[in-house]
Amino acid sequence: MQTPRLDSDEVRCSCGRPMAEATTVTFSTARVRYLFRRCECGGEWTERQPVVDRTIPVTSDEILDVHARLSDFEGPLDELLGLKSA
Repeated sequence: MQTPRLDSDEVRCSCGRPMAEATTVTFSTARVRYLFRRCECGGEWTERQPVVDRTIPVTSDEILDVHARLSDFEGPLDELLGLKSA
């Protein structure tokens, strides 16, 4: 059963469950990354995100930021990465 696609700013499925509880599968191409989500109720939707440019070097400040986030973090990886799933 498919339900209408959610708007990108919505955080819940039409059944009321949070997006964070939906099963997530990612697919990346050279230009775009897709997140396919499926709720337990059968609702499905797709989010489109820009691909990270891997040719740009990571700065030491970015590495320090990751370590700071990881030091006390407990929760789903989507939340840690700042994806719209909470």
